[in-house]
Amino acid sequence: MWGLAHLGLDIVSVNRVRRLLDEHGERFFSRMLTEGELDDCRLPDGTPTPHGGSLDPLGLCGRIAAKEAAFKTLRVGGRLLPWRDIVVRRSGGGWPLVELRRAAAAMAEESGIVDITVSISHDVDYAVAVAAPVVGTPGLPAGLFRAPVGTHPVLSPTAPESALRSSHMSETTTDRTRQIRDWLLARHPERTDIDPELDLIENRLIDSLSFVEFVFLLEQLSGQSIEMETLDVDSIRTLAAIERSFLRAEVG
Repeated sequence: MWGLAHLGLDIVSVNRVRRLLDEHGERFFSRMLTEGELDDCRLPDGTPTPHGGSLDPLGLCGRIAAKEAAFKTLRVGGRLLPWRDIVVRRSGGGWPLVELRRAAAAMAEESGIVDITVSISHDVDYAVAVAAPVVGTPGLPAGLFRAPVGTHPVLSPTAPESALRSSHMSETTTDRTRQIRDWLLARHPERTDIDPELDLIENRLIDSLSFVEFVFLLEQLSGQSIEMETLDVDSIRTLAAIERSFLRAEVG
């Protein structure tokens, strides 16, 4: 018997992380990294940084890439990356170690994975990480060829029904929903509008890193504190779902 395991690979832009660090500071990354991980990324005392903080952007990039790569090995559909449940720490020898907690541990068990190893590499502009799962028993991991959970069809923004919904959206959505749409469009200049029922995740309008920034925006607009670990992915899957879940109070 033999086991087939999927590798995970991710790359993170240093400039993107620097921008987030400049705009949001350490508070932003505390939603993604544990206190121990943040400590591993701190520069020596007195090291000057453009953003005035103590976090090393390269170290942050490496941790983020490793978490994303590890998550990709789990092969679970319809789930959000449980940022602080995939913990990447520095070993005594200097190489990274992965610890799976709570939601991430449950996902790994579902996929028949007992451990994940990662390797991280940095350059001036990017950090890259590759992750390899350790399968617990001989044979194929559980659920390896199972259809992803909670998958949704990708809706075409050019379909006639889509055009009708976009027109309806411009008339009925709240100002706060329009702010969310404009925030997404600013990051995707190839689009001129976003259908209210377009799957934002399947169409990669929100990826794992921008998701954290998106939660910050949604907290600001809704006045709610949002726990990423317990957030239902379907509540942010479309603009219509976001309005129903977080912004409906504004609708008369």
